[in-house]
Amino acid sequence: MVNKKIPSVFYYIFIILLVVFLLNLFGALKVLYGALEKTLIIPVKQKTYDWQKNLKKDLNGCLLQNKKQVAELKVQLATLWEENLQQKRLLSAPLPKNWQFTVAKVIEANNETLTLDIGRSDGVKEDMVAIAESTYLGKVSVVSEKQSQVKLPSFIDERLVVNIVSVKLDNILGKGLLIGRGQGKMKIEQILSTEGADVGNLVTTSVDNQDLLVGEIDNVFWNKGEVFKAAQVKLLYSSQELNTIFLIRGKI
Repeated sequence: MVNKKIPSVFYYIFIILLVVFLLNLFGALKVLYGALEKTLIIPVKQKTYDWQKNLKKDLNGCLLQNKKQVAELKVQLATLWEENLQQKRLLSAPLPKNWQFTVAKVIEANNETLTLDIGRSDGVKEDMVAIAESTYLGKVSVVSEKQSQVKLPSFIDERLVVNIVSVKLDNILGKGLLIGRGQGKMKIEQILSTEGADVGNLVTTSVDNQDLLVGEIDNVFWNKGEVFKAAQVKLLYSSQELNTIFLIRGKI
């Protein structure tokens, strides 16, 4: 019968397992594991967690920054598109070719006034005429370094000499003095009773011998035998919807 000798390595394994068993039996292994957790496992986990958190924060920061830049680009593109559209409309309007314009953005429309994003440093001066295509919007009344205000013709007690014309703009029916009444309303006074003034007639004013549209008559007041009659006029646009307008800065 052949006796096989057990390899010494098994003795070592047996001894190690016995030591681990005894340590665990008397609670010493828990102490060692606790020390190992404190000195190695927890720090490694903490470092890993912090790294993942910072990586996520950096990625989110990049994403937010990218979203911000994309949003800003969209706003810029929308602004340029609006300017381009208004420029095309201005060029197609029947205005004198020698007029020079300054582009302005409406940043507030309130109390029959428009606040613009340009001012004295941009060459804006009081009494400059503001237009949108061939529509008269009013005159610059207040100018600061970086902003300016335009009073609409509907501004309370704002006065403007106007013509009453046919819908085709080819026949002057009468004349009068337009006075602002607020809330988009105006009233033409001092219209001779012999002159035309009917609901639906258009109202224009002259700027450098160029007729610009002001509004439309929506009511007429006249008593038989009176020398003068009056007409109520409404704006043909909403001031809240104005974005890009133009100031006439002179002639070439």
